[in-house]
Amino acid sequence: MRTPDISIIMPIYNSENYLAQTIESILNQSIENIEILLVNDGSTDSSLEICNEYANKDNRIRVFDKENSGQGEARNYGMKYAKGRYYMFIDADDLYEKDSCESMLKEIEKYKADFVTGNYQIIDNTGVKWSTPAFDVEKYQEMILDPYDHEKSFWVMNNTVWNKIYRAEFLKKNNITFKVPTPTEDVYFALMCYIKAQKSVYLPKVIYLYRNTPNSTSKNCSMKYFKKYNRSSKALYEGMKEADGVGFYRYVHAKLNAYILCQIIDSEKVTNKDKKQLVKDFKWYFELSTELKADAIHDSLKDLYSYIVDEKYEKALKEMIRLKEYRESIPIEKRKRMSYPTLADYKKMEKYDEEFKKGA
Repeated sequence: MRTPDISIIMPIYNSENYLAQTIESILNQSIENIEILLVNDGSTDSSLEICNEYANKDNRIRVFDKENSGQGEARNYGMKYAKGRYYMFIDADDLYEKDSCESMLKEIEKYKADFVTGNYQIIDNTGVKWSTPAFDVEKYQEMILDPYDHEKSFWVMNNTVWNKIYRAEFLKKNNITFKVPTPTEDVYFALMCYIKAQKSVYLPKVIYLYRNTPNSTSKNCSMKYFKKYNRSSKALYEGMKEADGVGFYRYVHAKLNAYILCQIIDSEKVTNKDKKQLVKDFKWYFELSTELKADAIHDSLKDLYSYIVDEKYEKALKEMIRLKEYRESIPIEKRKRMSYPTLADYKKMEKYDEEFKKGA
């Protein structure tokens, strides 16, 4: 039997609403030599039945049914049984463009790369695309990625796993798996790929359609989510230290610094009392920002940042309440700008790079 060019791994948990549409987008790809691994992670709805129906129609599909253990473990399970020369991941509510697999396969073979990152576009619940892709197609052209090129490469080096194609042997050789529990499992996997790869490439073509459901917004982040995020953030940092990747991790930390603050601020599932406790729990994270000289955050968040580090938690709570009202009053584009550093912020960090270079 011919070895598949690509193994497409899909973790599935209670995804009956969009699952058929997602599977169809894979079956309709412009290349046929692929295998599709549907890993049902203990679904309680009709997801498994949908998977089996499609498997009976197309022998490229293999269905695995396992007890629920989370998305990361489901992906690991799929990789264990994958036979393809390359791997791609897709979530059970998202879509591929018709030529996504073909485009990514051509790109990774053209450059003989370890992995390729493609552009993606957000779609709403009905499948309608947002007006522009995630990365500006005019500003960011096809290029070989450099983790330390903050003017070009770093902007498109996102921490998701689903807009990429990976050389199977590269992942196996470097033992790259989803080792950190949710919700930063994608980040860990992606970062390990970035620091271990001999060559990685960015393709500006949109190859992935990410469905922006109501549950995707930061307003829905729960106390349970933040506790997991805190634990896995510590594990992520320790993992990057072990891999001599702190020099690169500094910039990722800076990128996520304001993001987690804004998630806490925006959440409508966490009480004000619990938000006060949360910033206490995350104090180590913001202190680490100072230690790594990676405390690049938007000016609007600097007072809150200082209150947390100085343990002025009552003032921090009042500032979070004020910022939540402010963020709700401004356009979504402006809210997003508050969540991430600017190029100027990254440039300021560069003068400290020697202190944190690989192996230092």
